[in-house]
Amino acid sequence: MRALQDLEADAIRFAVARYRGRMSEVARRLGIGRSTLYRRLAELDISVDEAAGI
Repeated sequence: MRALQDLEADAIRFAVARYRGRMSEVARRLGIGRSTLYRRLAELDISVDEAAGI
């Protein structure tokens, strides 16, 4: 069974890639605020450029 944190990281990576790094759209689609999104990115050690495929 995968950890909840892994599932969350995958969902965020998918959304960042799907919406091409447009963080306002990513946050809106995930149902969270932009500041929460940026905090979770930092906590999960996710690079926006890497996740967006840039």
